[in-house]
Amino acid sequence: MLGIYYLIGACAMIIVIAVGLLLHFKASSKLNILLKTVSLLIATALFFRYMLATDGDNIAKISHLKLGYGFESKALIVIALLQVWLAYAAEMFVSLASFFKVRTAPAIVRHFATTVFIVNFALMGTHIMAIVGPQGFEGFDVRATLIAVETGLGLGYAVVSTFAKSKETQLHNREWVWFTLAVVGIILAAIPSYAFNVVLDATQLTYNPKGINLPHRLMLYPMFIIPIVLYLLLKDKDLQTKRLALMYYAWIGLLNFSYFHRFSDFVGEGWVTALPLHLCNTAMYITPLCLTFKWKRFFYFTYFINVLGAFLALLMPNYSDSASIISNSVWLFYMNHYQAFFMPLLIVGLGIFRRPRWKEFGYSMIGFTVYFVLMLIINAWFTNYNGSVDYFFLNSDFIADKLGNWAENTRNITWVINVKGLTLTFYPLYQFLFFLVYFAFAFGVWFVYELGYNAITGWLDLAERNKKIKVDKLALEVKLAGRSIEEPMNMDNVNKLVLKNFTKRYGKSDVYAVKDACLEVCGGEIYGFLGPNGAGKSTIIKSIVGIQTITDGAIEVCGYDVATQSVQAKKQIGFVPDHYALYERLTAREYINYIADLYEVSKADRDERLDKMIKRFELEHAIDNPIRTYSHGMKQKVTIMAALIHNPKVWILDEPLTGLDPNSIFQVKECMREHAQAGNIVFFSSHIIDVVERICDKIAIIRKGQIQCVRDVHEMEKNGESLEKFYMSVINDTVVEPIAVGDKQEIQEKPKKARGKRA
Repeated sequence: MLGIYYLIGACAMIIVIAVGLLLHFKASSKLNILLKTVSLLIATALFFRYMLATDGDNIAKISHLKLGYGFESKALIVIALLQVWLAYAAEMFVSLASFFKVRTAPAIVRHFATTVFIVNFALMGTHIMAIVGPQGFEGFDVRATLIAVETGLGLGYAVVSTFAKSKETQLHNREWVWFTLAVVGIILAAIPSYAFNVVLDATQLTYNPKGINLPHRLMLYPMFIIPIVLYLLLKDKDLQTKRLALMYYAWIGLLNFSYFHRFSDFVGEGWVTALPLHLCNTAMYITPLCLTFKWKRFFYFTYFINVLGAFLALLMPNYSDSASIISNSVWLFYMNHYQAFFMPLLIVGLGIFRRPRWKEFGYSMIGFTVYFVLMLIINAWFTNYNGSVDYFFLNSDFIADKLGNWAENTRNITWVINVKGLTLTFYPLYQFLFFLVYFAFAFGVWFVYELGYNAITGWLDLAERNKKIKVDKLALEVKLAGRSIEEPMNMDNVNKLVLKNFTKRYGKSDVYAVKDACLEVCGGEIYGFLGPNGAGKSTIIKSIVGIQTITDGAIEVCGYDVATQSVQAKKQIGFVPDHYALYERLTAREYINYIADLYEVSKADRDERLDKMIKRFELEHAIDNPIRTYSHGMKQKVTIMAALIHNPKVWILDEPLTGLDPNSIFQVKECMREHAQAGNIVFFSSHIIDVVERICDKIAIIRKGQIQCVRDVHEMEKNGESLEKFYMSVINDTVVEPIAVGDKQEIQEKPKKARGKRA
């Protein structure tokens, strides 16, 4: 019979290769359809071969390499075990790989799957012995035939894939590292649950699972370690790679789980208890199906309900008190519950499905309610045929026993209903409390998830920022060409504020908040920044002071590049925001001293400046009172004083006069004049045109994210132009953007519908 199996496998291989070569030369665009078809055939053959078993794999009956069951040497047992193990891994990967465009997938098929299929084809007899046993050679056997078909199809697939994708199978440099990690992960995930029992002595490795003892803890640690490792390996990969990796893990997990859930288990007297209706069992089916068919709503049932159930089950395992730690059933228990516990978390963490909202939580609770009611009915109904039916532990005291006498006592209240000769027994108080507690736990778990995701996201963001800081520092050192990192990058602009084609876009939006803004403000100038609400004023100001990142272009503050010399640039700036944020439990003096400490202002300088500003803003009576007792205008004064305490070269104010009384407005304007007369830059935005006209040297007007014009206020005054009328004409689209004339910018008026573009 072995010769016939070889012939079947060879025919399957030859057919695939022949069709593949024909398509390659005649219709190469359809070659991928062939590969997908062969993938599905391999998956179908594997499914039926696996599920048709009546007493599991033959090799699973061996313990501690004891000879028997058709094996005449220990070496042959080890070889057969490796064949079975690697065949599951290779066939499952090939069944999925054709449906994803993943960089390393063709290389894995060429180097890993091809090797496995060649070895299994050469040693097909050993493989059949491991799965079917000696009876596979005594006459025609369906499972042995399917093994031959799987192997032949797999080898044909590998040959065609390697031939058609020869360029994609070539790996370079670090790609070999990821290839190796991927192959190791594929192999480890596919380990048969009986593998350890085959080679080790199970009787020497028993333990009592009650209590969190050392052996139990050793089995719990992987449920935290494995997802962290997988997350770190996959977090930077593309979505296709993530989905392929998670789908492989989910389907290979379901394959292993199905060892005790084959076709034969669902017939006969024991079929009632063989149904995979325990909560964690349902996760083994839900997860791969949701990943494959993108069932988003159904997924959140397993996300909220199965994860919690698996976690509790791992803490309170329900197998024998003297179980072997390497027995088939114990390994299946942990492999099943590991996957039910962390796979939904990984799926959300890696962005396959979004983090849930109230709607998704509601769907999951509806699903749980339906599941809970069904299990109540099924348990009560099936108990009439088999007294051990206890899905979700709703029928027994397994959970109550671990909670104490009070929980046991709740089971004393029973409802017995007779329906057509059947006795349905319910424990209403116990089961209702069970439902409420689980519902509450699921709700609490949501918040635990969010805390965990936020912590991980924060940690990753911090790591990414630190990495970027190091890269920027190296780039800066190169640009400075040996000069100190504390020196301005552009020595020609040491007394200027410069925007060079500054562009800002939020997220992935197609709309630019600011587009190609160019501006140059020199020392000694008071510069007004005008524009309607939403024009982009605050966006530019926040980017100058470093609150927001720069999408494109550059900003220089006194020669320092804001993006790469952020600390040095910020030291040159004093900033008064439109919405102040003060530490209101501090006194004004404490707060200003705190800001002075940040800027390393000496005590003598800060005291001198602070005393002068206290008198100017008339805060002698309140400077040592908590800021929370201040009015809005007083808080604005404190913000202005804090911005000036380090005597910045660039003083930036965003709507600084809001809420101030007339005297304070006058004092602020005087501060602006004095600061500019000292050779510094004063740059402020305002909606009060009169103030801008009286104190500014120059103004810039921005509209819809683009700077429309720059004008000298003194020249406008000489020409008798009204700033207010000019401003209104610009924002109402009757004045064209500046057209470059030499090194100056001029305004050219044109009809409204014939707007030009700024040169």
